[in-house]
Amino acid sequence: MRFGSGERKFLLSLFFCGMVAGWQISGLAQGADKKSGFQTQEVKFDGAGVTLAGTMLTPKLDAGKRAAAILIVGDTNASGRDGINIGSASHGIYKSIAEHLVSRGLVVLRYDSRCKGTSECKPADVFDDYVDDAHGAFNYLKKQSQVDPAQVLIFGHGEGGIIAATVTAQEEGNTTGLALAATPGRYLGKWLREKTQKQMIEAGKSSADISGYLQKFDRVTRGITSGLSDFSQIKLDEKDPFDAVLLDLIKRQRIVVSLLINDPLQIAASVKAPVLILQGTKDLEVGVKDGQFLDESLKRVYNTDVKLAIIDNMDHLLKTNTAEASFASYSNASRPLDPVFLKVLSDWVVSKVKP
Repeated sequence: MRFGSGERKFLLSLFFCGMVAGWQISGLAQGADKKSGFQTQEVKFDGAGVTLAGTMLTPKLDAGKRAAAILIVGDTNASGRDGINIGSASHGIYKSIAEHLVSRGLVVLRYDSRCKGTSECKPADVFDDYVDDAHGAFNYLKKQSQVDPAQVLIFGHGEGGIIAATVTAQEEGNTTGLALAATPGRYLGKWLREKTQKQMIEAGKSSADISGYLQKFDRVTRGITSGLSDFSQIKLDEKDPFDAVLLDLIKRQRIVVSLLINDPLQIAASVKAPVLILQGTKDLEVGVKDGQFLDESLKRVYNTDVKLAIIDNMDHLLKTNTAEASFASYSNASRPLDPVFLKVLSDWVVSKVKP
């Protein structure tokens, strides 16, 4: 299903009037809890051998009543529980999503991954450490007195969607649904290579420079997957932002190797719960084809409750971009979350839980 500018203009007009079908406006300050009708609680819980910190939002509930809940798993490059910082631009996208969903009646937990925010810093040895951390967050959320443990969903953004899908598959029968936003449907090497190539083109690099770099990229990724430990023969300059990407892959190769060799489509295909896939047309990091690949892989294994939402003019930060798609637009933190994205996500979540 594709959502375009007509739906966005209608929703924006309502947002600027301060209401969307009775919802609270997202992005309210934490100090406005009483007015907003939700409570904010700073929490700590156990991950995989590490103590993690997060924020739990709870809607106003009648005495003894429990609510459905959702866990937000951010992208692996997130700066913390609230969102992603790119240069001096702070995009508090997860905070805004959480406040929007709590206004729809859900308990929402978002958290700092290890070595981010106020979580304990114990570097991950392997990618599964991040998966186990998310399991810890999921189990913590289910045990809260305000939460109906039979109605807990997971939302994942970017590579966080791979973590969310893995947890959902492993928690078969214990999750109510999975929402994936801008989640890769290809091996890490393929989509990261394509993303970096686009960045180099936007930066004005020559065809020869791009070709030479991609050869280095392929050598590094092949080396990681084959278990190579010495990359000294590959000339890399840590001051060059593109070479820095490869140096980071090498530094984190025990973590990265899982993403290079494990197919996200196989992970997604193991999910039996209802799935919503949200993908923007202005996303330069994860393309519409990734969302289509995920949709097809789930339907091939006869998951009959899958919805693919293609949202016009939404970028990787889940924000509206009516201009030409560019990485330079990330420097503008004033752009709001896409209202069509918020409506499709929250409507779907509410449709999967019992009142």
